[in-house]
Amino acid sequence: MLMMSRQDEERLGLPQVLEACGCRSPQGRKLKAERRYYAPSERALLEKEFDAIDRLVSVLRSDPRIIRRAFAALGRFRDLKATLSGLENGRLLEVTEFFEIKQALGLFRELAEMTPLLEKASVVVAPIPRAEALLDPGGRQTSGFYLYDEYSPRLAELRKERALLEKRLEKQTGSPEASAREERLAERAALVAAEDAEETAVRARLTDQLQEHLEALRENFRAVGVLDFRLARAVLADEWQAGKPVLLDEGEPARLTRLYHPVMEAYLKERGTAFVRQSITIRRGTTVISGPNMGGKSVALKSVTLALALLHLGYFPPASYAAAPLYDFISYHSDYLDETRRGLSSFGAEVVRMRDDIARSRQAHGLVVMDEPCRGTNPEEATALVGALARFYSALRGSLVCATHYRVPAGEGVAHVRIRGIRPEALATFDPSCAGDGNVSLLSAEQNSGDAAPACTSDQLAISRIEALMDYRLEEVDGQSPVPADALRIAEMLGLDREVLALIEEGST
Repeated sequence: MLMMSRQDEERLGLPQVLEACGCRSPQGRKLKAERRYYAPSERALLEKEFDAIDRLVSVLRSDPRIIRRAFAALGRFRDLKATLSGLENGRLLEVTEFFEIKQALGLFRELAEMTPLLEKASVVVAPIPRAEALLDPGGRQTSGFYLYDEYSPRLAELRKERALLEKRLEKQTGSPEASAREERLAERAALVAAEDAEETAVRARLTDQLQEHLEALRENFRAVGVLDFRLARAVLADEWQAGKPVLLDEGEPARLTRLYHPVMEAYLKERGTAFVRQSITIRRGTTVISGPNMGGKSVALKSVTLALALLHLGYFPPASYAAAPLYDFISYHSDYLDETRRGLSSFGAEVVRMRDDIARSRQAHGLVVMDEPCRGTNPEEATALVGALARFYSALRGSLVCATHYRVPAGEGVAHVRIRGIRPEALATFDPSCAGDGNVSLLSAEQNSGDAAPACTSDQLAISRIEALMDYRLEEVDGQSPVPADALRIAEMLGLDREVLALIEEGST
């Protein structure tokens, strides 16, 4: 069963988040690119992964020098997949390939000497001394490689003969007869051909001899990838100040404390705005998130889903504490605009997605996340549909997390969470005549003719001021989730025409 679609990963911003995971070796980058999701049946494997990463976080903080040494060595590895495949198939290796294998053998030995680090990482990288001796027959301990004379007395003799002949040609004085020179050049050509043939024979013997070390080479390269990937995730966990996740049994509630979305936090930091970290509990059944417009429901949903996806991928989620069961699948409903390009209406695509997730949820322990479902449907029908979904998922094994403006009835298995929104006491500090910075001048009286409310020269400043009034924290509420009522207040704060606002007020009485 597919854990999460690539399309959902893109919507969550997962690829951008994973860019921060800096593997140094091609082997580590390959493991990272695979995006392996751990299924519930692989809980023990994931726990071992988390244990190893947690130990590496401790090493990173207590002995950063050994981490730097390891990263320096890992960064010098090359992708030798084609070489090892050629070795397995008996393909004659090139001199450059012997050189690359020799380089890797030296790096294996260098890593193997970092015993404390390897033990913490639960990784074994072992030297292969016989292979090292094979590619360094004279014990020179140099980094380069050459088809040394030690490989073949015949090769050594041919090289010696060619060198002597070339010296005679260099020392030759006068103008020898053309036939004599041609004879010597022909002799040299024959020696070169014989030398090439002998070098080919040496390469063939070396290829055959290296084949017995093929599995040891592959095991070491696999270990290098695991070490690199675990180290990179440990560095990321340290940067995120993320705690080691706790894996729970199916049916236990997922708990995320001081959760955030790294990409969104970086974006807000660039704007000079702080990301409000959130905490949430997701129980079996349905969790409904309500809150005002601009209240951060979509960001909360995206952060929660990203965190749980990262946990399944073997990362410490960006949260001070994370505990969750493992799900069979994760589905994230958000933007359906791309579906219209394939000939489906947005609502049609949404229903198809609902249908498929319901079918999977009947059979498996899933996490389904919906951001404002049925937003394009008439409110009466949308309220009925969202309410039905909430009741349906309340009786299933998995969890539905749904952000909505529609009223959802209270009931067993339906939990209500809301974003606090604009604090009433904060409204007293808001100047309705100018939502922007106090130093920004208002529009002229001519521009503000009529009953229109004075506006600030920067709508973005106005929005920023309103955002500053919001309390983005999540809180659980008992009973039925109230319908958010901040939209009109925000419209008024942003200077919506007073005549329109009066008509709205008139229609509500």
